Amino acid sequence: MVCSGFVMLSIGELARRARVSVRMLRHYDAVGLVVPERVDPVTGYRWYATSQIGRVNSLVALRELGFTLDQCRTVLDDRVTVEQLRGMLLLRQAELEQRIETDTRRLAEVERRLRSIEEGLTMTTSTLRLEPLPALRLAQVSGEVNDVSEIGDMVDALSETLAARLAAAGVPMSGRGVRTYYGRPDGSKIDVAAGVPLAPDADPVTGLELAELPAEERAAVVTHRRAAEDTTDPWLTVDVALAERGLESYGTYRLVHLRDTDDDHEVVELQCPVRDSGACAG
Repeated sequence: MVCSGFVMLSIGELARRARVSVRMLRHYDAVGLVVPERVDPVTGYRWYATSQIGRVNSLVALRELGFTLDQCRTVLDDRVTVEQLRGMLLLRQAELEQRIETDTRRLAEVERRLRSIEEGLTMTTSTLRLEPLPALRLAQVSGEVNDVSEIGDMVDALSETLAARLAAAGVPMSGRGVRTYYGRPDGSKIDVAAGVPLAPDADPVTGLELAELPAEERAAVVTHRRAAEDTTDPWLTVDVALAERGLESYGTYRLVHLRDTDDDHEVVELQCPVRDSGACAG
């Protein structure tokens, strides 16, 4: 179309030349960022000047930098000085650098969790054995959490309390600390405890609960070398291995600390009663 000596572009032609969608141009018109030079009063067709290709291109470039539509309007309408634009770009640079740093940390954590699961599957497959569990008599402190995501912090808090109360009672900390986990049947809470084994004839420890774990005739026992912060991944791999054998875990889970390593890992035994998959609890 030619209007007053100028070649006019339809909205479709402008979209093609500027490499944007017609829908986006309609949106830019609605918010007053790229307004047609002329709108046909009869057909309602939008017509744009060829010079507006540059404005659309600049708008797209600014949006790709992450600027808001209001910021784009300010820049395109020459309402900022060079120094103000420089400041806006520096701020955007800092925001992008922070996002990259955050995403890099998240990626590292995802990779760590994947390695943990893969290593856990290997260790579970190679060390899993089925055997009875002895009865345990524990001096412990306990708490409850809503789901597995809260177990790590709860274990840390309970372990600190356990160490302090053992010290106050003059009882040396045993190297074979025991953590237990019990998911209530109604799914409402998970009971978590940290304790140390007591001899059958030992007196209860002042300030600590006395817990009696019954012997289990059939249980899975797995040896894991794991990072201290891992609380759920090892158990996930145990469940996978048991499912492959037509078994499932239930009841109270035990994690028995065997030893620490020189690289901030610990060697533990994961112990849990098992039954055939689909069996009802007795």
